[in-house]
Amino acid sequence: MMILAPLLLAAADPVCAAPTPLAEPWTSWNQSGQAKAGVLAQGAPALILGKPLTAELTPSVHVQFPVVPNKGAKEGYSGLFSLSLKQGARVGIALSGPAWVDVVTGDAPVASVEHGHGPDCSGIRKIVWFDLPAGRHLVQIAGSKAVSVRVMAADARANQPAY
Repeated sequence: MMILAPLLLAAADPVCAAPTPLAEPWTSWNQSGQAKAGVLAQGAPALILGKPLTAELTPSVHVQFPVVPNKGAKEGYSGLFSLSLKQGARVGIALSGPAWVDVVTGDAPVASVEHGHGPDCSGIRKIVWFDLPAGRHLVQIAGSKAVSVRVMAADARANQPAY
């Protein structure tokens, strides 16, 4: 039985020789950018569609969430980002590690419409999709076990042919 355990672990976590090329809207996932996530809604750094950031987070107990996250509000590391849209869109928020993602519009949380993950070896651990109206939104990341996480917001229609 001891021989099977390493094989099962290897199957669950693929060994990656090189990053997987990504399709739209995630083609820029490996570009660089850095930011310190906000601890207050006012002054939270901006996420720009299609521009990934490696974000330094803060211990969750120091973040003043406008809406209490569904999970992770008091554990690990957290942070806030603003996201402004000129027009409504289905927006995916991708993270490189395990954490909770919420989007707040005004003073209300927005229900997610889909959850998934990136391809094996892509570096994208999870993607949460939201249908968002035009305007300013707040992205809350909560409960990360790591002090930093790669984050990217992307429009589902980015660089797609218009028909």
